[in-house]
Amino acid sequence: MNATDVSEYYNNGRVIEQIFSYSQKREISVALREGGHMSRPNAINYPRDIREMVRRGGVSFHGTVEHWKNPVNIRTGMGQTELNELRTGWDLIIDIDSAIGLEAAKLAAGRVMDFLDSYGVSAGVKFSGNRGFHIGVPWESLPHDVDYVPASAQFPKLPRIIATFIKESIKDALLKDLKKMRGSLHELIEELGGTQATTLSPYLFVDIENNWGERHLFRLPYSLNEKSWLVSVPISRDELSGFRPEHASPSRVVRYKPHPFLEARGTAESLVGSAVDWHSSRAREERVVQKPTRRPNKEVAASAFPPCIKLIMGGLADGRKRSILVLVNFLQQMNWQWERVESAVRDANAKNRPPLPDAYVNGQLNWFRRAHEAGRQLLPPNCANSAFYTAYGICQPDERCKRGTDSIQIKNPTSYPFVKALKR
Repeated sequence: MNATDVSEYYNNGRVIEQIFSYSQKREISVALREGGHMSRPNAINYPRDIREMVRRGGVSFHGTVEHWKNPVNIRTGMGQTELNELRTGWDLIIDIDSAIGLEAAKLAAGRVMDFLDSYGVSAGVKFSGNRGFHIGVPWESLPHDVDYVPASAQFPKLPRIIATFIKESIKDALLKDLKKMRGSLHELIEELGGTQATTLSPYLFVDIENNWGERHLFRLPYSLNEKSWLVSVPISRDELSGFRPEHASPSRVVRYKPHPFLEARGTAESLVGSAVDWHSSRAREERVVQKPTRRPNKEVAASAFPPCIKLIMGGLADGRKRSILVLVNFLQQMNWQWERVESAVRDANAKNRPPLPDAYVNGQLNWFRRAHEAGRQLLPPNCANSAFYTAYGICQPDERCKRGTDSIQIKNPTSYPFVKALKR
């Protein structure tokens, strides 16, 4: 496109209206035709600012995923505390790109959206303008406090955790999709150009970005892409599978009614809770795990369980999410079959006040089941870990908890049944 074509596209009132609406509360970066960017920090305060930036050579508009009190107050080199004071929120923007073609990016975008749907999250999707797609969940749909800390102050760690959780959760299904797309595993491996990979992963072929930093940018909806001269246009979920690059030509985009991208529909609280708990579980798994004092060779009856576990199984008002991790790991150490573990978790949740959403519980159980099938079983947190017991009032030790025996000290709930057996 020449400068006249670019100016004509951005002079369209509908295009200006859309870019302006998505630019609010964001720091803006404008790519120039001759290369480089306009100086930052920058902001769009009025619709007419867009025309002026284009007149000065701007061809592509990017905004931070973060929302700010006043973007122009941002300075390079600001510390985390200063940025947290300015940041008022952030959108979860999942950037999907594929070096083996747009069809592979479509498969990844579809899997991400299906996974979000399973948590009741209705995300938006838009073409990136070149080789991929952006999936968007707005700040209004995200919990604003996570583990009693403002989510606005947990950037970029929290969105990294969420994106990594999504990537790991869809990995196997996405690899099957890619194999089917190429016809066989052999055909798919040929895409690596002879490179030998120790473990075949879909992310050798498709990239789902999960490593943001502060002031992370994404291409604003309805901005041109300066490499392809296509529009980063939002589309509906139903349009994804049939989308073709020519659908994003500037002349076509301006003829149709805009489709929303960051529209708040539903809540992502269950998704974020699952991601945080999954991250905590994985972190514990990566550490050296203390072995239980004794592992039973048959199922231990619930009547032999310590008070904390019995309280969890009886339903809770607080600590409902963290208690799933405790209960699953405890029951596996008690030699309960996986089907019994799942049933016990669902029964306990039904008694919670109120029960957690089914989507959240299913997400947790799916992750633990995969770990179980891979032979990975962990101890529940030790009794001294107050965040999992005293924080929500289930550490109510009886005499056996306090006393133990000379040979067995109860430092972990898994020791309790063995102390009880010795005391009979």
